[in-house]
Amino acid sequence: MRLQPYERVIYDKNPLIEVICQVRFPMVLRISNQDPFEFQEKIISDYPLCQKSTSLPIPTVIAQLIEQKRSFLSTNYIFQSENSKWQVSLNEDSLSLATVEYTKYEEFREKFCFLLKSFEDVYNIPFYLRVGLRYKDLILRSKLNLKDKPWSELIDEYLVSELNNSELSESIELINKSLEIKTDSLGKLKFNHGIVIAVDQSQPTTEEKGYLLDYDFYMEGKVNKHDVLNRLDQFKQEAGTRFRSSITEQLHKAMQPRPL
Repeated sequence: MRLQPYERVIYDKNPLIEVICQVRFPMVLRISNQDPFEFQEKIISDYPLCQKSTSLPIPTVIAQLIEQKRSFLSTNYIFQSENSKWQVSLNEDSLSLATVEYTKYEEFREKFCFLLKSFEDVYNIPFYLRVGLRYKDLILRSKLNLKDKPWSELIDEYLVSELNNSELSESIELINKSLEIKTDSLGKLKFNHGIVIAVDQSQPTTEEKGYLLDYDFYMEGKVNKHDVLNRLDQFKQEAGTRFRSSITEQLHKAMQPRPL
């Protein structure tokens, strides 16, 4: 499906709550058996905070039967920026970068590029098995001066056809839809969206209905190391187009767009 292209903008009232990029690779036993101190030294200026956790990456019932077999344990290393808004996760078969203060793709790409180079300088990775880029947007009407506007005027009708039924829409409390879509970039998209209950972290007792738009782009199979960033660029381009096509012009303007 080819979508109509849109001009890139930056929203002053940005609905993004998290952006995540992850690559998976053939298991590296060195990470399982040795703390990644060389990798940490390369990224410590940007991610000075570190912690690690150990878990059993297998179903709970099976885990109970073999809980004494420590060889099944998987260690996950977490590196965070000083303000904890950027986070790097590393384990024996994946590396990811996540942030809650995303501004524009070029900045995010530069940080991930540095991270990937630092990783490949330390570990001999032949190729990657999965590349993913995920954008999670949460639309809160209270933050956009749209409290009195129905979702049917803010979210494109092809996503929320049931909200165009006035009798039905008044009784809908939550919506949870999940689709898997083949993308123009030869990858796939897991698209989850719907009405959710959001809690204001500054006021934990305050709840509000929000609309979640969760775009998880990925490609599986053998991916050449030199092709990772190209894949991410393609995902980013399609993510922007799909987000813009998912919302109405009224919502677009309420988020105060500025040309990039």
